[in-house]
Amino acid sequence: MLVLNAEQVRARAPMAALIGALREAFRGDCVAPVRQLAKVPGGAAERLFLCMPAFASDGGGIVKLVTVFPDNARQAVPTVQAALVVFSASGTPVAVLDGTMVTYLRTGAASALASTYLSREDSSHLVVIGTGGLAPYMALAHATVRPIRRISVCGRSAARAALTAAAVRSLLAPDVEVIAADSAEAAVATADIVCCATRSATPVLAGKWLRAGVLVDLVGSFSPATREADDDVVRGSRIFVDTFAGALTEAGDLLDPLRRGVIARERIEGQLADLVTQRVRGRVSGEEIVTFKSVGSAIEDLAAAQMIVTAPERGLRRQR
Repeated sequence: MLVLNAEQVRARAPMAALIGALREAFRGDCVAPVRQLAKVPGGAAERLFLCMPAFASDGGGIVKLVTVFPDNARQAVPTVQAALVVFSASGTPVAVLDGTMVTYLRTGAASALASTYLSREDSSHLVVIGTGGLAPYMALAHATVRPIRRISVCGRSAARAALTAAAVRSLLAPDVEVIAADSAEAAVATADIVCCATRSATPVLAGKWLRAGVLVDLVGSFSPATREADDDVVRGSRIFVDTFAGALTEAGDLLDPLRRGVIARERIEGQLADLVTQRVRGRVSGEEIVTFKSVGSAIEDLAAAQMIVTAPERGLRRQR
């Protein structure tokens, strides 16, 4: 059985190739049952265990097992950790992958794939709100598909923002300016793409901060009780999601406004499968504000795992 750690997973999954793999997966007929969620006892905050399966048309598949322990941050341990098991078409387990790295890479790739349809082609300033392990890979992904020349990292802790900015620099070309921003509001005011990758239960992004033409990328929350963007963001946006099944079950950023009548269901125009197959049209003007909400799909994990298991290992050079 093939066993790959985080560095080996990353070496086998250059971002541009991974984005292409996800594009093909969402064009195909993969099956991803609704993920199972269980509460885990102990800890100072609610702990969760997730089981996420997905299957290709030939019967091959994956299952990702995820723990979400919010109190881990106090011990400098990642909040979200995972292992991913890969099965052949005959049902044989053939590989175990570091699921945390797979999650970082495929989450960034899904947003970057959406960005190719929803952001302006000349987008050059990216704002990342969030300082967790996912944040650097969101920056890498967006910079892979758009000519990003400036990245502003925002967080509640200036020290954490500085560390995250350094991690972003390590993944990108040296000509990309990366700063730890003092103010999220000021950074967002000049942003072309705003990515929120936090575990916040209450909005960290206000619609009044946004300028015309921006893409808002919401990836951090995946619970009906949590939100990263306020009502003005969704009220003033065209809205797309990774999958209807996930977003309309788990995305508090949409479910809360829907429940209160802030937006109607018809405002959610399409999912990734609709964009890649051109069943729906993405951005149509340079002035509209567009929001992409992702809660994660095992289809993305399946596409990433298939590529990782079959790819030759590559060096850990900057992946652009």
